[in-house]
Amino acid sequence: MGQPLMPWQRQIADVAGEVDARGRYAHPLVVISVPRQAGKTTLTLATAVHRCLSLPRPDARTWYTAQTGQDARDQWVEMVQRLTRSPLAPLVSIKRGKGDEHATFATGGTLRPHPPTSGAMHGKQSDLSVIDEAWDFTEQQGADLLQAIAPTQNTRPGAQVVILSTMGDATSTWWHALTDRGRAGDPDICYFEWSIPDDVDPMDLDAVAAAHPAYGHTLDMDALIAAKKKFADKPGEFARAYGNRRTGAGERLIPIGPWNDAQTAASIPDAARPAFGVAVSIDREETAIVAAALVDGVPVLELVDVRPGWRWAIGRVPAVAAAHRNHGVAIDRNGPSGALADELDVAGVELVKIGTREVCAAAAQLVDGINPPEGGPPTVRVRTDAAFDAAADILAKRPVGDAFALSRRTVGSIATLEAASLALYALLHQDHEQEAPWVMFG
Repeated sequence: MGQPLMPWQRQIADVAGEVDARGRYAHPLVVISVPRQAGKTTLTLATAVHRCLSLPRPDARTWYTAQTGQDARDQWVEMVQRLTRSPLAPLVSIKRGKGDEHATFATGGTLRPHPPTSGAMHGKQSDLSVIDEAWDFTEQQGADLLQAIAPTQNTRPGAQVVILSTMGDATSTWWHALTDRGRAGDPDICYFEWSIPDDVDPMDLDAVAAAHPAYGHTLDMDALIAAKKKFADKPGEFARAYGNRRTGAGERLIPIGPWNDAQTAASIPDAARPAFGVAVSIDREETAIVAAALVDGVPVLELVDVRPGWRWAIGRVPAVAAAHRNHGVAIDRNGPSGALADELDVAGVELVKIGTREVCAAAAQLVDGINPPEGGPPTVRVRTDAAFDAAADILAKRPVGDAFALSRRTVGSIATLEAASLALYALLHQDHEQEAPWVMFG
């Protein structure tokens, strides 16, 4: 097509394009993780065109999708524009009708975009399915998409699925599970990755250049300097986009500045009357208990306990509650904490009524209290703790109608901050007459 492949693209084309003794493609699943501006679109187009023009299957069906249907169509338009400017233009006809876009080759092969939905491929056939920007897919979306593609390839021997993306953030659990399998040498995945090592400073442009497969070909130091300036206030995003490093969150839900401003070294004194929040992580591998207390009108959050598993909390929560004249214990019994909530009912612990509405309100109170949307200093304080810091780094939203809850589907546990949000909600929705003063906070 008039554009020679870069070495990294040729390596993938050579390896992922291997055929077995029967002439079929040997690698059904290909996973590729590269930084931004590496040339994914060029490789995708070349692979699809090769498939459409290759024998012995002249009527190859190739498909492309990305994070949304519109994104998929926009990228398809870019690809066919390149194609029509290439020496191969006489071999292809383009139809751009919305909902029926396709490039049809003289062999009968086609390249089409489709939305990343479970029903989009119903009744179709596929020899090559490309999933781009995989970091942006939820776990459910990714699983549904692969499940939808599988039947389209049942009668197409040698069919392939190619999944491409930069590394993602805390919500990219589906994509990161695939890359973890690739890194571990899963024989069912033909895996490629170019990224900076974890112990390298992502702001070191020489290190980024050394790991970027397009550097010295289509990318130079001036381009990296410009990108670094563009992301000056978002270093994590620069590390993800150009260093291809996973980040806790693409943009922190609670920015580091307000988070640091909310920190306090003071602990909740015995005279305070706390409320408690309890949360079990989504994998049920961690449980946290957090206290919230008001002093001089300022809510302060303190981690009481966090340990592996959840059964230990059956005895610990009643003991903590009994030791204080408290404002209640809050737990979301509709999530992974449900079994623990049932056990606390049996133990006689009176639980604050928590439903979806309350969970969303609790999330908003925590986030807005630490990072007020109108600006100004935090109205909630957090006793400094490494477990809180770790959760804050990966904290993300989960849409619930017009509101949001804290997303448990992240690369680590947010149980400490989920418990903190519930404790804060219980504290702020109870009677505070004759509240003890907060004597230790200045």
